[in-house]
Amino acid sequence: MKNLAIFYRDRDNQRAINYIEDNFYKILGDYVNITNYYTNEFSPNYKINADAYIVCYEEMLNDLVGHIDNFSKVIVITRSIQQKYLKPIMDIPAGTKVLIVNDSRESTLQTMYMIFELGIGHLSLFPFEKDIYEAGGYDDFDTAIVTIDSEELVPEHIPNVYNIHNREVSFETFHKVISLLDLKSEHVYNNLIEKIKEDMDTGTNYINSYLSNILKDRMISNVVDESSRAIILLDSADNIHYINETAYNIFNLSQEEKFIQSEFLPKKLADTASFDGELVFLNGSNYLTEKIDICLVNNSIGCCLIFQNERDLRKDENNLSRHLKQTGFYAEHQFSDIVSTSYQMHQCINTAKKVAPSNYTILIRGESGTGKELLAQSIHNYSQRKNYPFVAVNCAAIPEALLESELFGYDEGSFTGAKKNGKLGLFEHAQHGTIFLDEIGDISPTLQASLLRVLQEKQIMRIGSGKIININTRIIAATNANLEKKVAEGKFRSDLFYRLNVISLNIAPLRERKDDIMPLLCGFLGKHYNNLLPSEKNILLKHSWPGNVRELENVASYYKILNKLPDYLCKEANHAPDAISNTSAIYENFADINLSMSEDDIRIHILKAVASCSTPFSGAGRKVISQKLSEKGVNIGEGILKKQMAFLKAQGLIDSGAGRAGSHITQKGIDFIKAKGEA
Repeated sequence: MKNLAIFYRDRDNQRAINYIEDNFYKILGDYVNITNYYTNEFSPNYKINADAYIVCYEEMLNDLVGHIDNFSKVIVITRSIQQKYLKPIMDIPAGTKVLIVNDSRESTLQTMYMIFELGIGHLSLFPFEKDIYEAGGYDDFDTAIVTIDSEELVPEHIPNVYNIHNREVSFETFHKVISLLDLKSEHVYNNLIEKIKEDMDTGTNYINSYLSNILKDRMISNVVDESSRAIILLDSADNIHYINETAYNIFNLSQEEKFIQSEFLPKKLADTASFDGELVFLNGSNYLTEKIDICLVNNSIGCCLIFQNERDLRKDENNLSRHLKQTGFYAEHQFSDIVSTSYQMHQCINTAKKVAPSNYTILIRGESGTGKELLAQSIHNYSQRKNYPFVAVNCAAIPEALLESELFGYDEGSFTGAKKNGKLGLFEHAQHGTIFLDEIGDISPTLQASLLRVLQEKQIMRIGSGKIININTRIIAATNANLEKKVAEGKFRSDLFYRLNVISLNIAPLRERKDDIMPLLCGFLGKHYNNLLPSEKNILLKHSWPGNVRELENVASYYKILNKLPDYLCKEANHAPDAISNTSAIYENFADINLSMSEDDIRIHILKAVASCSTPFSGAGRKVISQKLSEKGVNIGEGILKKQMAFLKAQGLIDSGAGRAGSHITQKGIDFIKAKGEA
């Protein structure tokens, strides 16, 4: 609790004394203890000690000499008027002569000056003086302003008397007292806010300063004090001038203690004036650390250290990723998602990784279906923009009339059908992130000019607006067109081409990287990949894949559902189903069965396994046959076994009974084994 001493000349106006005391208690509450002193009662050696000394008039300062030791703690009271009493005074006709009446000359002059300082300049104010009154100097006055308990001093002939009641202790006075006593209390702050609402105060600068400081304090409290990041402010001698709660919990240090940087940071970082994004290990956790050098002109006067726990950083990244997923502006794929074993793709990926951390524009070139957006997403997620939006736009899929408004947005009323509040463009949605412009070669000449400005100036302008908007967005474009040819034909601006073609990445078509077909197919098919026959793999490897990876994915989907390749692939390889079913020649001569060696071996093993389990009345199921094959070191999937047994049955080499009778070898099967020399 702070001690507050308030000085008066005497005890005569006890009502005013009590009112001033109540004013202070109303704002400061139990945080202060108030003692009233009267200068006419001071003895010569009377000493007073307090945390703040309050006087009613400047003229009283001389009365305190010898009674207090520290005049820097003295505050002279200024006064204000409650708003409800001021409005009638504002309505007094301009030019009216108004008599100001109070209980003392000092109070009268204070009241008059206060009214002037409140901006009331349309009245002629005169302080009441008894000698002038007795001489008839106020006979032509018809208006007076008084304070409480001063009404009896007003000349009787004056009909219009405006009582402003007790003058309030001003906001300026309280602001000085709170600062001097260092009272940082929510309760006191709230009381002052209420006072601002009630009073008409002369100290508008103090009020604005107070509100500004409150806002700054709240910002520091909400953003810095309660931050999950540890924040420490040091001077040049490593003395702590500020430390937030998180930093205190980590380092167990308080304000005004020393933070010896070399004890907590690697020596190289401790000796560095400033750095950002360095990983420091503290108390069993990793912290992403930043050091900001604080300079005055050219002199370093201290630094700010910021530590962010890696765990909290990951949590923030996950929250942001979840939000971006909800908006749809999210890059799902990483470089690790690109399945490839070919030299061409490895070269492309390595180059993409090198350029990803930069902000340069990238042009991805490749045929349709080669995975251009997959590569663009991977570049985004490999860059420092990975925590910001990834916005993909297919320029060929959006009508030309709409594409410009989609990219750049528009203001309200820009055109018929425009949304009431306008619309953000995709460039603005991609702020700080990446925008992927697919099929860039198909945009119109008008849009080419607009896009050129974006690349050159990093600025956009919404349709119907004259306001220029600065953007910080990385552009990745893609095309399957021959842009050089389009430039030569005048269909694509050469200046835009050179702006886009800063770094070019070429994705080879699938027919030029056959090594990638099987790894890709394995990923698409999953467990069904083991059902592929060697002959089917040969068909896939011989196909030219004009649809590239997209076509391969479609073939895989077809195979997973129907357990066979699409007919067009079989016909292309002269392996149409109707040709396979024509087996009359095979029945005539076993040597004419045209089997690949690996499939031939598989079928021989299956026939021998069926033969070993065959009796005149029963055969073997696929499970038993699979076990027999495994015993011989032949491990094939259930799908292949089923398919080969169906083939052997179609050739009449085995037969299957109903129900659980299983499969048994036929005489033709036995003869076939003998013909192959496997008997």
